Amino acid sequence: MTTPAITHLRDLVIDDAGQVEQEYNYLVYDFGGDMIARAYLDTSHRVAVMRAGPVPEAVLAYLRARFDVIDQLGPTGYQSIWTA
Repeated sequence: MTTPAITHLRDLVIDDAGQVEQEYNYLVYDFGGDMIARAYLDTSHRVAVMRAGPVPEAVLAYLRARFDVIDQLGPTGYQSIWTA
């Protein structure tokens, strides 16, 4: 496995009056193909894997070295798949 490409993004949700309603400040870890993970900076101890199916062990090892909680987005929402 190669080191993921990391992108820092910030999304703002603006209401009709032009005021910021919500702010999302996060890092995207792109492992290639359909394998990405997202870490929101206001909860920087946890990361969410956005992938259906099992997460490869190499990806889990990379994320375990950096985060205390790993979640995975599934059909019923986020579920923790590993906790330090």
